[in-house]
Amino acid sequence: GTHLSPRETGVLAAVGAAHVDVVRRPKIAVISTGNEIVAPGDPISIGDVFDSNQRILLDSVVELGCEPRACGIVPDDETQLGVLLETLLSGEDAVDVILLSGGTSKGEGDVNARVVERLANQYPESPGVVVHGVALKPGKPVLLSVVAGVPIIVLPGFPTSAIFTFHEFVAPLLRRLSGQRAEATRSIDAVAPMRINSVPGRTEYSLVDLVGGPSGLAAYPLGAGSGSVTAFGRADGFIRIPANTEYVAEDSHLSVKLIDADVRPADLIAIGSHCIGFDHVLGLLAAQGFRVKSIPVGSTAGMTALARGEGDVAGLHLLDEASGTYNEPFLPDGVRLVRGYGRRQGIAFRDGDALFDGVTLDGMVDVLRDSDRRMINRNSGSGTRILIDRLLVACGQ
Repeated sequence: GTHLSPRETGVLAAVGAAHVDVVRRPKIAVISTGNEIVAPGDPISIGDVFDSNQRILLDSVVELGCEPRACGIVPDDETQLGVLLETLLSGEDAVDVILLSGGTSKGEGDVNARVVERLANQYPESPGVVVHGVALKPGKPVLLSVVAGVPIIVLPGFPTSAIFTFHEFVAPLLRRLSGQRAEATRSIDAVAPMRINSVPGRTEYSLVDLVGGPSGLAAYPLGAGSGSVTAFGRADGFIRIPANTEYVAEDSHLSVKLIDADVRPADLIAIGSHCIGFDHVLGLLAAQGFRVKSIPVGSTAGMTALARGEGDVAGLHLLDEASGTYNEPFLPDGVRLVRGYGRRQGIAFRDGDALFDGVTLDGMVDVLRDSDRRMINRNSGSGTRILIDRLLVACGQ
């Protein structure tokens, strides 16, 4: 089909066409489900999350030329959800497609799949649940079904999972229903500046930031989980890693699918160790109107990026174990060190943990010597990890 912009309608008027046949805008219902979901602006309690999925899906539906219908938030109540879905399947409130988010994982607390299956039994000619779970990361638990001729699609509750599965399974359907052309490919070539690990057996989408360098664009993985809607909001695009791939090797050529049509270059790119103090400085620049991009990859990867000519500044706190000197030994050629500030490093533990109750520094060392204890540590190559590992080794001597 052809989208009727002012250009097309002007031509139609100029040739005397008073009426033309058009495709009706499909009606798409959007429902968020879950006891923990709270509407933006409402009071929130511990364990609750604001409903970002409904806003994302409603706006995505509009972008695809369809008519959205916001159906609010439904708790984990099979009866309440079933009544709402029945009103959307027939009668004056009927819609063409129903989108739900949340409640796709298999478990006693997730009701959407059970409600869809029960409704399908009420309409004998309905295929019911066609797919429940796909080899996709993020987005594995998506549910695809048809009841009474109406597609009912249950997207995962985690925002990034919902976004990817919407674009993978829902967007092509809505384009077809609304008579739009298939999406034009908005991709750009880049290289992997580091090894990007994946999980074999599932196609994986990985969000990336694009950084310019002497040899072109580099795609830095954000490493965000399926619940990180903020990462999706700041990413330039994403790469698709095939299901049979264990990792993407450094310097591999990549095709990055852009989230926006154009890549907007940043005025300042900071790559390196993440620190809230450094974030504050970058925020001051952003407040003055500069477009600032911060990519937290750790101190070692930050120095590698600067050596490659990617980025303008990097946070750094690396200890050279041989000399006991901080930072200077790691500077690439042409990179100057600007002294920043000191930070206090430490080990956190649960309040009330009997292992640490009333222990002195010497007692803390004894606890850390115990090989049966498990500690959550920073990634290898980060400044904090190098320091903590050195201190732990010293404690064991």
